Amino acid sequence: MPAFPSKISAHVQVAVLQNRSLIILIAFSLLCLAVSSFGLAIDHRTINGELAWAKPCKFSLSLAVYGATLIWFSRYLTRHKHFFLLTCRASLIGTVVELSAIIMQVVRGTSSHFNSSTGFDHCVFAVITVAILPVAFSVLALFVMLWREENLPEVLGLSLKWGVFLTLVGLIPGILMLLPEGIRDALFSYRHFDGHAVGSTIAGRGIPLIGWNAVAGDLRVAHFMGIHGLQVLPFVGLALDRLCVKLSTAQQRQLIWNAGSTYLGFILLLAWQALHSESVAAPCARTIGAALVMLSFSALFIAFSLWGKRPARSADMIPATLKIW
Repeated sequence: MPAFPSKISAHVQVAVLQNRSLIILIAFSLLCLAVSSFGLAIDHRTINGELAWAKPCKFSLSLAVYGATLIWFSRYLTRHKHFFLLTCRASLIGTVVELSAIIMQVVRGTSSHFNSSTGFDHCVFAVITVAILPVAFSVLALFVMLWREENLPEVLGLSLKWGVFLTLVGLIPGILMLLPEGIRDALFSYRHFDGHAVGSTIAGRGIPLIGWNAVAGDLRVAHFMGIHGLQVLPFVGLALDRLCVKLSTAQQRQLIWNAGSTYLGFILLLAWQALHSESVAAPCARTIGAALVMLSFSALFIAFSLWGKRPARSADMIPATLKIW
């Protein structure tokens, strides 16, 4: 038992030496999480129908997990490390600015996102929008670096690439939320947008605790699922690598492809659902049917991968044009 804490301590020391920016990012996010959690416990005010301190809690936790994930990813990067460090420093600056602005607005008793009620509030939202760009850019840079990396583990490396790719897809609903009104209306003239809400006002009734719109479409759902592919797919790859040692490499890669493509399908389905003004809390029969079809195909593919008769190290079923992944 004592070996486990010492191993954690050793990893932390290495991370501090190799990437102090991410360590500071995690520490600052956890500090903001502690402050926000305390506020959530003693301050029961609501902003736009949601507990005032819920948003900084969610953002702080998400960014802390994001920083820890990048530290783990960096273990597999052997090229362009200096460029990666630069993107991490930019992410640190963006994180500090964004969380500080969100908490400031909570203290002021108003919303931080999509708030144009005063000139100052509009400027704060503009600052938040700019601050998040380095965080998004670091994900794009990480994807390019993983694509060019030649020494990745075969199975786990594929899951890392899938995780970053899904996060990039998950950024698209976030971009749609932030697009200027004229551009968004030109692209989706048949829908009424109000921030992240589609088909209703931003202050529509929210799902308890989560806060997602319960009466209309909400782009935050697809955005949330997408950006956390950065953790989910690598976890799947790690589990396969550690727990499914009896499976061949080809079988493990097939399961990663299945998990990634199914996850991608659900991101797209949630985005489609939001853009059609449908709340995730009240899916129609068509949405439920599409989800069941995807799950059925995924289950069939898993069964084929696990029990198909094949040599232990047979060629991968993935098309040759995609084997670079």
